[in-house]
Amino acid sequence: MLDAYSLGLSGQVITREVAEKQPDVVGISSLTPQWPDVEMLADIVKAEKKDIVTVVGGPHVTALPRESAGHESVDIAVVGEGEDTMSEICQAVAGGTDLSDIDGIVISTNGDLESTPPRARSMALDEVPFPAHDLLPEPALYNPFPVWGVGGNFSCMISGRGCPYQCSFCDVTEQQGKRYRLRSAVNIVDELTWLHEEFGVGTFSFRDPSVVCRRSRLMEMCELMMERGLDMGWTCSSRANEVDLEMLEAMKQAGCRLVQYGIEVGNPDLLKDIKKVSRERIIKAVSDTRRVGLSAHGYFLFGFVEETEETMQETIDFAKQLDLDSAGFAVMVPFPGTQEFEKYRSEGLLLTEDWRDYDVMGKPVYRHKHISHEKLTRAPRVAYRSFYMRPRIIARHLRKITSVGVARNYLRSARLMFN
Repeated sequence: MLDAYSLGLSGQVITREVAEKQPDVVGISSLTPQWPDVEMLADIVKAEKKDIVTVVGGPHVTALPRESAGHESVDIAVVGEGEDTMSEICQAVAGGTDLSDIDGIVISTNGDLESTPPRARSMALDEVPFPAHDLLPEPALYNPFPVWGVGGNFSCMISGRGCPYQCSFCDVTEQQGKRYRLRSAVNIVDELTWLHEEFGVGTFSFRDPSVVCRRSRLMEMCELMMERGLDMGWTCSSRANEVDLEMLEAMKQAGCRLVQYGIEVGNPDLLKDIKKVSRERIIKAVSDTRRVGLSAHGYFLFGFVEETEETMQETIDFAKQLDLDSAGFAVMVPFPGTQEFEKYRSEGLLLTEDWRDYDVMGKPVYRHKHISHEKLTRAPRVAYRSFYMRPRIIARHLRKITSVGVARNYLRSARLMFN
C-alpha cells in the first residue's frame, strides 16, 4: 500500500516504487476532485509497464464508471464496494481467466467498454477483515484536528454502510444503498482494541454519516468500550433527529469528545426539503450535546438550487443561535451521483466538469439562479467571521489553546477567514 496522497509523494517517487515492486495489478481509489490525479497515476503506471492491470474505484468511479474506464490508461473501473471485486480481479489476473465473469466492473479493451452485471451489496460486514493498518505509514503521521482532542496516535473508523435519508447533496445512498448495513458493536470494539494495543491509537473518528443510527448498537458499543477500559477519545457525525440525552451521556462516558451535526441550512422550508428535520429538533440536539459536556460542531452549506440571499443569511443567523462550539461553512459542491448534480446539470447551470474544481474549499462550479457568483463565493468567509468573531466563542476557543501546535492551527484557520 502506497499512501501517495497523504504523504504528498511526487510522480518520480511513485514511478520508482512501481519499478521496484513490479506489481501485476495496481488499484487506485478516487474522490471526485482527485480524479485528474488518478488519471496521472494510471499514466505513470502504464508508462512503467504496459502489462500492469490498472483498476480504479471509489465514489467518483461509482458515480461515473464508464467515463472513468474510458481513460486510456485505465483497464477496469470498479462500481460500488470493492473488497470482493478486487479479490476476484486479482485471482482472474493470476489465473488468466475471463474478467467478464466478475460482477460490478466496467472493462476497457482497446477502447471498447463492457459493463458486467451489478454486484450485490454485502450484508455481512463483520466478515470483512479489518483494514490493513499495518500496511500504512507510521500512525503518528496521521494527525487529528486539535479540537478533536489528543492522546496518542490517530485513526479513523467506518462502522457501517448505506443511509435511508437521501439528502440531495450527498452521494452515500447512491454509492452504498438506502438500507443501513451495520457492523456489530463487538466487531467495532475488537478493531478499536487492536488499534489501541498494536498501534498506540488514542484518538479516533467515526467517518460514516451516522454511527448513532441504531440506538441499541451504540449503547452496546459504549458499554463494551468501558468494560475493556479503552482510554480513547473519539468524535462522530450524527443527524440531529437520531440522538437523545441518554445516548449522549453514554457516549461521553465512553470517551466521545465531539459530535458533528450536518445542519446545512437555517431556513425551515429548505431544512425539511434537504434534511427532513426541523429547526426545533436541531436546537434540542445541540443543547443536549452541550448539556452532557460534549463539544458540538455544525456543518453548513450555501448554494442549493432553491437558495436565495435571504436564506443564506438565515443560515448564518441560525448557526449563531445554536449553542455550537464550532462551525464549518462551505459552498455546496454538486458531486456526481447526487440529486443536486442532476438538478444543476439538467438546468444547464454547471460552469465546468473539470473535476479538480469540485473542491469544498473552492469556488462555485455552477451559475446560481438567485445569487451572484461573487456573493456565493464570499458567503463562507462572511459566515466564518460572523460566527467566530463573538466574545463568547473567542473565549471558548482561547481556553482550548493548550500547546504551540494548537495555537498554530488556530492561526491557520484565522488566515482563511480573512484572505
